[in-house]
Order: sequence, then structure tokens, then C-alpha cells
Amino acid sequence: MNTTPTSDTIPQNQNKQTTLLKKARDGVSFNIFDMSCVIYGGAHVVRKRRAAFERVETITGTRDTSKLPRSYGNMNREEAYEEGLEWGKAAFEDGINYKHDYFDSITPRYALANANPFGLTMSMFVPTIAFQGTAEQKAKWIPLCESGKINGAYCQTELGHGTFVRGIETTATWDSETDEFVIHSPTLSSTKFWPGAIGFSCTHAVVVARLIVCSKDYGAHLFMVQFRSLEDGTPMPGIELGDVGLKMSYNGTCNGFATFNNVRIPRTDMLMGNSSVSRDGSYQQSPHAKLSYATLVIARTTIIRAVGFQLAQAVTITTRYSTVREQGLGPNGLSSSEMSLMTYKSQHFRILTLIAKAYAILFASWVCDAEYKEFRGKQDKGDHSTLGYTHNMIAGLKAWCTQTAADGAEDARKCCGGQGYLTISGLPEIVAAVTATATFEGENYVLEQQLGRYLFKCIDNLKASKPIDHRLSYLVDGYAFTENGLVMDKDSSCGAQGTEFLQPEVQLSVYRHRALRLILAAYIAVRLSPKGPMKAWNENMMSIVAAARAHTEYVVLLSFMSQVGNAPPSTSSAIKTALTRICSLFALSTIINPQSNNAISFIEDGYLSLAQLNTIRSLVNDLLTELLPDAVGLTDAWDFTDASLCSALGMMDGNVYETIMHWIRQMPINTNAWNKHKGVFQPGWKQWVEPVLRAKL
Repeated sequence: MNTTPTSDTIPQNQNKQTTLLKKARDGVSFNIFDMSCVIYGGAHVVRKRRAAFERVETITGTRDTSKLPRSYGNMNREEAYEEGLEWGKAAFEDGINYKHDYFDSITPRYALANANPFGLTMSMFVPTIAFQGTAEQKAKWIPLCESGKINGAYCQTELGHGTFVRGIETTATWDSETDEFVIHSPTLSSTKFWPGAIGFSCTHAVVVARLIVCSKDYGAHLFMVQFRSLEDGTPMPGIELGDVGLKMSYNGTCNGFATFNNVRIPRTDMLMGNSSVSRDGSYQQSPHAKLSYATLVIARTTIIRAVGFQLAQAVTITTRYSTVREQGLGPNGLSSSEMSLMTYKSQHFRILTLIAKAYAILFASWVCDAEYKEFRGKQDKGDHSTLGYTHNMIAGLKAWCTQTAADGAEDARKCCGGQGYLTISGLPEIVAAVTATATFEGENYVLEQQLGRYLFKCIDNLKASKPIDHRLSYLVDGYAFTENGLVMDKDSSCGAQGTEFLQPEVQLSVYRHRALRLILAAYIAVRLSPKGPMKAWNENMMSIVAAARAHTEYVVLLSFMSQVGNAPPSTSSAIKTALTRICSLFALSTIINPQSNNAISFIEDGYLSLAQLNTIRSLVNDLLTELLPDAVGLTDAWDFTDASLCSALGMMDGNVYETIMHWIRQMPINTNAWNKHKGVFQPGWKQWVEPVLRAKL
């Protein structure tokens, strides 16, 4: 099918690699632009996004992909930060000047916005003020952010404390005489450590500190603190600021450290939308104290959306490379010529299942966005009834989506063989960036336990005949409460046969059964343990994690099916067919994939038989055959520019080998040797190699 590439780099002179990719692209069964419209929400959005990326890439000088990207040369720590500043400024100003939010949550290279020094202002700083501030505080601070007058950060994590917020040591002590809070770092471990942009970029930060009023500790609260002078950028008195150094990724920003030596701020700079301290020292807290979770909800929703795109980037690169890379004479070695990597079952099984996971995360993020919108709408009306469900569902999805994306991006890198190990493949940076998301804004194993605890409370409520959120009604499906505890009261085996496993309800029933079984088993193990709550929880922790993951995977599949089933009427039949197939591939391959996390839990109770597993394997093979011609289209549809992929392997034109060699020849280690020393790396040769050659050993 004829499509319109997003890149202007397709060469005039075709070679074998470009011909192979063009042939694959021409064989896609659907219109790629139409699929892009599905992903982004319409043709007008796709075109506006393209224009925004073109402007930013033009300003930063990255549209000419014949040039070696600067980050692949001899870039040191300071230069990496400067490049991040350049990209961040261009993206931030483009959003203001052209009135869009495309770069509020991601960078122009699709990392989370906190990967650039300006990114936290709109992604964390403003939402925190909006959720936690008073009307007056919002009116004061948010316009300054939106006009670029201040650059914000969110300062919570400490050298000695991360996910455990109640352990935060930084203090904010009220001084009744001056009507100020004194922000102080009482210990070495209380040093704020890791927050993005605090090293050298932000002017202000929301600081999480323990509120101390009249010697009483009220726990962690939020305070607006100016970090740097708006005149010359120098740190404010009493604040020590610096960078934490090189990281696996995120080197375009200044993740930093901050210590406070009795720094004074006005009492009114405590964010008092949900908790407040009056002039006489009276403390008041909202009856809905957990509204402070709203910042985490929006942050985690943003992460879920972003990691889907990062996984899609990785799999786009490996799809294109696997299409043009020819290697081996077929599975049995009898082919007359080398074959494309993509033709091998092991290769396209891995790649197509990763593509399916990227789409699964995308559609799960849409559900998160809708949940969040509904949650905020109810909050504005004083209805906080959905807070528990929304907070915990998104916590579970953050854990599952980030781990799936991190593992998937690494497998995509491995699919490229040795070339994927090259920095210029773009894959190491993508892998490193998405891996970070498994840790920040809640470590995944901790979040899964949080979800498990919430699910257990729901079962407690059911036992006590109390209501639970209607979206968790499946917890009572098929189970009865008896004097002896919870027992299964439903068929313990799946009755589906043959192609019935392609039916959405059958697939959902398999995932629902597994989730129910694991949740109830973990619940009984913890609640009936004679060892006490703490020891019982610790002993059964991995069962709790497995149960939470099973529940989340059920939610992901349900979200995927819901979005595909409710596609707009204008969606073409070809698009619907491709999405239906990719959804079924996700559902069924997860059951039989050798790399699936805890796949044994689908079969360990006998719910699925060996014969049914073999049927599922056969159906997966059929789906792979149907989807293989669409692999390039399913990845092209994400509409990544060559500059955003920053990959010699993943160019839109498929011109892999020429690009690799063209970039390699521009590397400073090569150009300096060739141009200055006749092809010799002079310092190394003279000091190390030549002495060895001349030594009498």
C-alpha cells in the first residue's frame, strides 16, 4: 500500500537495504497514516506534531541525519548537559509560542520530559501546585511557569530515603516570631538527592519536608522554595546545590543534590490547598488527606504513556534493521541466498510480540488518562470516592508498563545482534532511559505490594458485605464466602476449543481466572497465617506481587480490547483487523511466550490443558503469519522522525550500512588520527603500544 514517510531522508539512489524496506512498506495491509491517526487522535494532531518536531529539530540542527549526532562524539558531562539545555529550551519555547503541550510530558526524543532541564515545570511542578495549592498560590505561581518566568522542580527523594516518603528527614520548622518556616537538612542522609533539574537549572522547587509546628511533627508536607537567584542564577543563601554526575541515561539534565542550612521561607509558601498552618500556629488538614496522591497519579499516568512510546521506538529500530539485515541460508541452511532476519520465526515472534506490548501500553495509557480525567472531575465537585481505585490501579499499571517496556526495549536491542550494542544504534540510550522508569515515582515491587494491599482490602470489604468499586466486581465472580474461608465455586477448567481462543471473552476469562486465583490464594496465605501480619506479608511477598501483576495484566488486556472494540466508526476495516490481530497476539502469546513473567500461573491449576496450550501455540503462529507483512507499518505508524530515533540502524530509508560507516568516519577518535597523525592514535601508540612492541619480554 502506498504510504507517506515522515522522513525526508529517503535516498535518491536505492541500494539493496533501502529496496528491502521499501518492499516491506509497500506490502502493509493498511494505510499507515490512518494508523498514526489512531495512535495520536486524528490527522490534525499528527500534522501539528510533525510541524512541532520539524521546528525543534531545525533549531537544534538535528534534521540533517547525515551528520554524526553530537552525543555520539567525545561529549563530556558538561557538554551533555548543554545539549539537554538546548533541546529543552527549544521544546519549551515551541510549546509556548505555538500553544501546544506535545513536549510537556516527553522530550523531542521521546524520553520523559524530566530528561531535559525544563521538563519538570509542566510535568510535575505545575500539577503539584494545581493539586496542592490554594487559589491564591495557583494564581501566583502557575502563570509564572506558563510564561517561562521561573523553572520548577519537584524535590522529594533524599540520599537515604526514596519510595518510603514517611521516612523523609528534611524539616520545615515553623518560627512563630517571624511567621516563617525554616527548611533544614539535619543529617547527611537528609540531603535531597536525585531530583531532576535541581543541580543547575531550576529556579524554584516544591520541597517535601517534615512539618514541625510547636515541636509537633505532622509528617511530610510541601513547601515552595526558591533555589536560585532570578538575576544571576546563584544559589540562594543557605542552599548548596550540585549535580550527581554521569548516569546510565538522563545526562541531558542535571539530576542534583541540595542541602538546606536553616533556609527561611514565608509561612504562606507552604502549599496549603489540603493542609494549612495559620498565623497562630494552628494546623488544619483536609478530611481527604490522601488528595496529596494526586501528584503521584498524574506523574505515573505520564510515565505509562511515555514508556509505550519508548518501547515503540526500540521496536521500530529493530523492525527496520531486521527487515534489511540478511543473514544465514534459512532455518535449515538450504536457501540459495541469505535471508532477512525478519523471516526467521524466533526473530519475528520476538519483534511482533514486542509491537503488541507497545500497543497494549498505549491503550492502557488511554484508560489511565480517562480514569484520571474522571477522578479530577469528581474531585472538583468534592467527590473523592474513586481516589483509592484510581491511585492503586495506576500504581499497578505504572509497575507493569515500565517493567514491560524496559524488558522489551532490551530484547529489541538484542534482536539487533552486535550492531545493537553500538551506541549509534540508539538502542542503548533508549534502554537506559526506559529502565530508569522502573525505579522513580515508585519502585515497581513496592507499587505492586501497594496494589496487593488494596485488593486485599477489597476482599475484606466483600467479606463484611461492604461495597467495592464496581470495576473490581470480578473479585466476587465465581467465589463464595463460607465459614471455612474463600473457596472456588465455579468450573475449574476452560471449555474453549480451537479458534474460540481468538474470542475476546474467552481470552479475558483466562486472564480473569488466573488473577482471581492468585489474589485469593495470596489473601488466604496472609490472612490465615499464624505468624502475624508483618511476617506473613514478608513471607508471602512474591505471591502478593504475582497476584498484583496478574490483576494488572487483566486490566491491560481489558483496556486493549475496549479501545479496539470502541474504535471510531470512521476506522477502516483494515485498521480494525490489524488491531484485532495484534490484541489477540498480545493475549495469547503472553500465555505461551518462554519469556513471559510467571506464565506457569496460567496452567498450574489445570485451568488450561496441554491440548489447549498447543492450540494456543498454533493460533499464535497463525497470527504471526498474518501480522508479519504489517510489522513495518505497525511501527512506522508511531511516526518517529529519524532525528528522534537517533539511530544508524533505524532510519526511515533503511540505509543501514552506509549510515553506520558514514557516522563512524565522523567520530573524533578517527578524524583526529587520520587528519593529524596519518591514521595513528598517537598518544596511545607512543605511550603504550610501541613500548610493548620494543620491549624485551
